[in-house]
Amino acid sequence: MGIQQIGSVFIPVSRLERSIAFYSEGLGLLCRGIEDWGEGKRGATLFFNPHPEHAALLTLAETGEPIAVSTRNLFNFKCSDARGLHVMLQTQGYRVSELETWDSPWNRHVMFDVFDPDGHLLNLIEMIPIEVFK
Repeated sequence: MGIQQIGSVFIPVSRLERSIAFYSEGLGLLCRGIEDWGEGKRGATLFFNPHPEHAALLTLAETGEPIAVSTRNLFNFKCSDARGLHVMLQTQGYRVSELETWDSPWNRHVMFDVFDPDGHLLNLIEMIPIEVFK
C-alpha cells in the first residue's frame, strides 16, 4: 500500500502540437499520440527512448486559458552530453541559459536551462561520476 512512484508529470501547454515538437524534436522524447480527453480537452503523453521500466511519463495538457509559468525549475531532465545538447538547442533557436559546471563529492555536473514554447523553465543536467576524472 501507499505511494510507489511518480506516474506522470503534467505540464500545461497552450498549443499542443507546438509543444509536442519541442519535447520530441528538441529533447528527443517519443510521443505516443494526441489523446482526446473529452469536452474539447486534449493531451499527449511522452516518454524516454528507450522507455526505462517504471519511469515517470511526461504528459502535456492543452489548456484553453493563459499558461502560468514558474520562475523556478519544477524538475530537471538527466541527460548525457549536456554540452552537445546545449549547442543543438541553441542552433534550433530555443532560448537556453549559459552552461554551468560544478562538482559535488560524487559527480561533476554540467547543466543548463531551456525554455519550452510556453516559457516553462526546464533544467537539463549531466552527472559524470568523479572517479572518471581521477
